[in-house]
Amino acid sequence: MLAVCFVSLAGCVKGRPVVTRHDLAVRLDPKSNSLAAEDTLTLSTGGHSSLAFDLSENATVEKVATREKDLPFTLKGGTLRVALPPDLPEESELSLTVSYRASFRDHVPDDPVNTEDPSYGVRATIREKGTFLSDSAGWYPEIPGSRPVFRIRVEGPAGYEAVTAGRLVRRETSGGRTRSIWETREPLEGLSLSAGPYRVRERNAGETKLYTYFYPESDALSETYLAAAARYLALYRELLGPYPFEKFAVVENFFPTGYGFPSYTLLGSTVVRLPFIVETSLGHEVAHSWWGNGVRVDYRRGNWSEGLTTYVADYLYKERASAEEGREYRRKMLRDYATLVPPGEDFPLRAFTGRDSPASRAVGYGKGAMVFHMARRLAGEEAFWKGMRDVVREKMFREASWGDFGRAIGGETGTDFAPFFQQWVDRPGAPVLVLDGVKTENVGGSWQVTGRIVQQEPYFDLRVPLRLETEGGNVDTVLKVAGGTTSFSLSANARPKRLVIDPEVDLFRRLDPSEIPPTVNGIRGSTNLLVVAARGLQADILEASKLLLTAMGKETFVIHREENTPPSLLAGHDVLFLGLPDGNGYLPKLPGELSVSQEEFTIGGETFQSREDSLFVVLPHPSDGDRVAALFLPFSPEAAKRSARKIPHYGKYSYLAFTGGKNKEKGTWEVTSSPTVYEFPREEPSPHPRQNHKTNTVR
Repeated sequence: MLAVCFVSLAGCVKGRPVVTRHDLAVRLDPKSNSLAAEDTLTLSTGGHSSLAFDLSENATVEKVATREKDLPFTLKGGTLRVALPPDLPEESELSLTVSYRASFRDHVPDDPVNTEDPSYGVRATIREKGTFLSDSAGWYPEIPGSRPVFRIRVEGPAGYEAVTAGRLVRRETSGGRTRSIWETREPLEGLSLSAGPYRVRERNAGETKLYTYFYPESDALSETYLAAAARYLALYRELLGPYPFEKFAVVENFFPTGYGFPSYTLLGSTVVRLPFIVETSLGHEVAHSWWGNGVRVDYRRGNWSEGLTTYVADYLYKERASAEEGREYRRKMLRDYATLVPPGEDFPLRAFTGRDSPASRAVGYGKGAMVFHMARRLAGEEAFWKGMRDVVREKMFREASWGDFGRAIGGETGTDFAPFFQQWVDRPGAPVLVLDGVKTENVGGSWQVTGRIVQQEPYFDLRVPLRLETEGGNVDTVLKVAGGTTSFSLSANARPKRLVIDPEVDLFRRLDPSEIPPTVNGIRGSTNLLVVAARGLQADILEASKLLLTAMGKETFVIHREENTPPSLLAGHDVLFLGLPDGNGYLPKLPGELSVSQEEFTIGGETFQSREDSLFVVLPHPSDGDRVAALFLPFSPEAAKRSARKIPHYGKYSYLAFTGGKNKEKGTWEVTSSPTVYEFPREEPSPHPRQNHKTNTVR
């Protein structure tokens, strides 16, 4: 590195000190929640006379030394300051060894309820059940901004296996201690470490080593996970190019995480044992090996990684299962956005850095995925996937931005994709579209359909699919929509039946309330929720039901009593009833398949009346068409506690029935109207055509 001195009033501008390599030896002591470590850092001083390292304030530094001498240091407030020898050349590479001890004992929730913070506030903890040291916990000294390579030797009690990024050089157990050595090939922004009393299994997937680090009670799942990981690696090698790491490991954690790190994923025990995780979340974490851990995110320009990973994993699996499942997943993302992101809380994708709320997830994951879907539709299959591989090839282990994807796809299509990405990434919100003025004319057996697509402000530049369904088949077209009103004219040789904007749900837009069935997410996303405890609700059931508010992230909301809350006060609020209201006017007319009383309820043709049973149902508001009303009806405190924590995970559903905390029935009310759908009259067309009226009908 060359130090350059500019003659100016400011004097000499020094280079930035960086660490280029860590040779780290760590001895874990789970009984005392601590570690002892020695880290030999190779670094460039940048011409500075002292250096500042991030190191946990829980650490005690015993010694800092070069090969020749001990160096003076201070550790305060999480910063280790080291004075360098005065005779050191102004710009030099230095080997520095830091010997230290540290304790890590972040509180780990035994039974977390609200899962919006995926870390649960845990950055680092060492315990007999397991160890988790995140790359942000300061468990080794680091100069911020460095991207070093690592060689790390980890030692713990016999059977206490460690896993981290990179290649496993060696693992052994002898003398009552278990040791492993790991090396990273590529520089990393940071290193995380996990350890615990694991059973280790391995297999090969081509040149890639696959591992599971599972607790004994989960060890029987290892072969299932290893086989699935091999399938995902094969899928993404074909789609995106070579796998960028030396190994892939599935590691079980003692609290419910879903992390993807370079070359391994960390999944909580409760997550690992869910039967559907192998077909969903595991593939998502494998895909992060390319997006996020391989090609890195330039967070200053927005986090594209979660949206793209959702698209090439969670969404793509549905699309490959069937066209219908793919369409329904896209519809789910639009519904999540509409219910969880009120217009006043929207923000541009460019501002998304990570998930910390239902709204941020709906934007960063859902809207982000839909942006890539629209880009794929616009570019075509071959150009889109070639563009993805171009980004992988050019940006592997480097930072990429949204603009890099626009340039790559544009390069394959010969089209400038910059305006497309600028519109969807830099602007908040989503287009709102309505069909208007639809008319039909039958001339000599040929049907002519005319009308307008009306877009609300602010306007987006769109390519809007439009389908005319007739008795003889479909007529499809794509309209360029840029302003407030776009006229269209379609011809058909058979009687029109229905006209639909975006029939395959390929366009990101804000749905009208009439297009969204009342669902759990309508309560989760509410910013104006009224919580009402039913008259006569048992005190112990009410107390247990408060867990639902915590699970929904609504624990700060005041609980009102039914006797103090007449139906006239419900308007303008989404409403959550704890227990069945005793008075009239609180609930709308119930769908035919649902009946409810204080002693039992019937849904899906099954009647529930045990103390183990509970119901959660979301319905149209009794007096406000833009709001929803939900009912939580547990028949005991135990039923309330067991079901409450699970309800938020069923966001797309309208009704849920539980027995002993296990879901027995679930479903979503049917949507029967939309301002983007026009149903043609069955009789001969009238010169005064009828327009669809928006309703929030449930049936």
